[in-house]
Amino acid sequence: MPDEGQFITDPARGITVELIFAMLLRARQRGIDPQLVVLSAVIGKLNGFDRWLELPLLTSRDRPVPLIEGVLDRRGDFQFVDVDGTSKTESLIPPGRNVQRRDKPSSQDVIVPLAKQLVAAGEKIIVFRNKRGPAQGCARYLAKELALPPATAVLGALPTQDLTAASQDLRGCLEGGTAFHNTNLLRAEREAVERGYRAQGGQIHALAATTTLAAGINSPASTVVLVENEFVGEDGRPFTIAEYKNMAGRAGRLGFNETGKAIILADTPIERAQLFRKYVLGTPEDVTSSFKQRDLPTWILRLLSQVRGVRAAEVAGLLASTFGGYSASLVNPYWIRQTEDEIAALVDRLLLAGLAERDGDLIRLTLLGQACGASSLTFESSLRLIELMRQLDIARVDQVKVLGIIQVLAEMDAIYTPVMKKGRAESVRASEVGQRYGGEMVQFLQRYCDGEVEFWARCKRAIILFDWIEGVPADEIERRYTTNLRQGVVSYGDIVRITDGTRFHLRSAHRILSALFPDQPALLLTFDDLLRRIEFGLPASALNLTVLPAALTRGQYLALHAAGARTLDAVLSLGPDILERCVGKGAAETIGEIARDNAPAA
Repeated sequence: MPDEGQFITDPARGITVELIFAMLLRARQRGIDPQLVVLSAVIGKLNGFDRWLELPLLTSRDRPVPLIEGVLDRRGDFQFVDVDGTSKTESLIPPGRNVQRRDKPSSQDVIVPLAKQLVAAGEKIIVFRNKRGPAQGCARYLAKELALPPATAVLGALPTQDLTAASQDLRGCLEGGTAFHNTNLLRAEREAVERGYRAQGGQIHALAATTTLAAGINSPASTVVLVENEFVGEDGRPFTIAEYKNMAGRAGRLGFNETGKAIILADTPIERAQLFRKYVLGTPEDVTSSFKQRDLPTWILRLLSQVRGVRAAEVAGLLASTFGGYSASLVNPYWIRQTEDEIAALVDRLLLAGLAERDGDLIRLTLLGQACGASSLTFESSLRLIELMRQLDIARVDQVKVLGIIQVLAEMDAIYTPVMKKGRAESVRASEVGQRYGGEMVQFLQRYCDGEVEFWARCKRAIILFDWIEGVPADEIERRYTTNLRQGVVSYGDIVRITDGTRFHLRSAHRILSALFPDQPALLLTFDDLLRRIEFGLPASALNLTVLPAALTRGQYLALHAAGARTLDAVLSLGPDILERCVGKGAAETIGEIARDNAPAA
């Protein structure tokens, strides 16, 4: 039962969703009839999506908690659609309350009086900002302006080790009854904020957040405020109507509220009317396939990985079985025939690269091709990885060097990396790569490079990763690689994005390398430890600590490591005071219980 069915249109995730559907539909040809239920709360015209899936369409527009959606301008006028479906315009903020609070007009002039009014009425609010910095800044000034009691329960639940710049920021906000939620927070901090905000009678009354909170979290917010009227996200593109609806839908949740309210901020009455038409009255985007003709090699490779073998003339039929192929054929009945020559050339390329082989009249993927087809990588990135790895002396290569090579993949180049583009301050990153990985890695990172800035970004990702798995404190990584406080600032969210992206694609690389170097089992086994080091951010000598019976943070593991504990037995032998200083009272008690249970009987 796939939820969020609209993800089939997503440029990044769409291919995975669509090919899973296509595989399930082809199963019917083998007498297997899988039951499909596809759900979505934000979807436009289906464009035949239901017919392709051969599913009946069931539509419900009932919302358990009614939602009022509208746009508020700087004059305090609120244009909205009421719960009865009628459009209205009313004064929401009394005249005189919107005052300029900085050297020039800003959204703060509206957010502060609006938040004061809503919180005074007993509401809990979420203020959505499009970037991490503005979200933190919003929570800071609301903490000062609202003068709420401190959120003591949340403060007491926060981790105390391996903190970041955002960790200190969060504590200051919580002292004033507000918080923020973005990727700059440690996971334990985000979880503490979510629990504190959801709690009945919780002390967080205003929460500033990026879209990390826009899906999948049931919140008690009665009102959400969407500040940026351009809706430009961190990836540089405008928010879709579906994404807006997801954020608006955080307001008025069943079990928390009787009515929800979503408020977009606008500067002028003209802009208010424009945003009202586009987002409030707008319909979510139509369902379309994420398939693009330029991506044909990747789609064919992944489709071939789903079958044991297929005749060369039937490869085009695999593509036709996708929603992209189905849609293209509806528009142009000759589309598959016109694509056959391109597909035939691609099959020849697969054969030449050793990713496919002929078995009689069948084309089937080799083990290497299957690994590439099942991976997260595009066809071109798979070939790039294979070429680079074949240039290494694999029998003597240090497993950590693979982290550097992963940064050359197009998928990693697409990950935002803070780099100061003016001047040449970032050029030092190349020498830092040489110090950590050796001079050969500097040459590898220059391969397939679009320019110097991209090369610096690759270097920066590689050295951040190296320091992360060596256990360098997060705040030290932030300081070490922030070149300038105006440009190239490295925050914890950037570290997480880089480490998570590398770990995700390293899993694919692991399988590809297993097929590429089957005679190197010792090296391949070390990748399991490398993946765990990236996941936990720990040096190799601390990995045994991850089997402890209590779920710990990176800071707690590093504190135990610094105290000389490397194994479970070593941890159990620590004195109770030292153990509590390292992991906190709750975790220390859990570990202590294990020690008592394992103690020999008297």
